[in-house]
Amino acid sequence: MDDALKSDLIRQTFTNGESFTRDELRALYRKEGEDDLNENTLLSRIYGLKKKGVISSYERGLFVVGGRPDLKKLVSKKHKELARKISSELPHIRFTIWELQSLMSIVGAEPKQNLIFIETDKEACESVFEELKEIRKDLFLKPDDEIISRYASMHENPVVIKPLISEAPLDKIKKTTLPSLEKLCVDLMVEQVYFSEMKGQLYREMLKKFFTDNVINHSALRRYASRRGCKDEITKMLHSLNITLKTS
Repeated sequence: MDDALKSDLIRQTFTNGESFTRDELRALYRKEGEDDLNENTLLSRIYGLKKKGVISSYERGLFVVGGRPDLKKLVSKKHKELARKISSELPHIRFTIWELQSLMSIVGAEPKQNLIFIETDKEACESVFEELKEIRKDLFLKPDDEIISRYASMHENPVVIKPLISEAPLDKIKKTTLPSLEKLCVDLMVEQVYFSEMKGQLYREMLKKFFTDNVINHSALRRYASRRGCKDEITKMLHSLNITLKTS
C-alpha cells in the first residue's frame, strides 16, 4: 500500500511547508505512470496519507506535508470502557473522550486536578450521564466552577460531561474520536471553568507547540473561533507569538 501512496516521493516533492492541491497530487501520481488514476482512488490515497501522518489539510482544498503528533498523546486506553458503553447504548451520537492530564503533558505540565472530559451533542448529555452513572460515581454533568472546586476535587479523576459545540472540529486517531487541535486552541481560551490552569504563559506555550510541531488547519480554526466569538482575540494572541492566522 505504501508503494501506491508514494509517501517518500510526496515528502521530497512538497517540502518547506509548501502547500499543494488535490490536482497537484494527482499530477504527481500521473507523472509516476498512473495515467488512469480516478477520483475515488485519489481520495483513497489522500485518506491513507492523512492516516499515516504524511500529509494534513492546511486550508480548504490545500494540503501540506506533515501530521499532528501532539494529538496522538490524547489517545488513552484507560477510557475504553466508557467509550464502549456509550457506543453500545447510544450508537448514533457524536462524542469524544480525553483528559486534561494528557493535554498538559504536551508542554510538560501537570494539572492540580485531572479531569476526564466526555463531550457530546447538547441533547445527548443527559442520556450519556444516565448510561454511565452506574459504573462511575465520580460523574458530573455540565458542572460549574463551584461544583468542580467543591465536589469534583474530592475525586482523583472525575468525569465531566459537557456539550459539544455544534460544528466543533474533531479528529480520529487510532479509531478514537478526539477534539482537534483547532478546537483545543479555541476551547482553552474561552472555557476557563474547565481550563483555568491553561492560561497566560502556559496557554501561549501550548499554542506555539501546536503550530510548531503540527499541521494546523487555518480554515477550521478560523471557523470554530468565529463560532465561539473569539476569532479576533485568538488572532491577536497568535500575532504576538509571530504566528499568522491566514485569512484566505
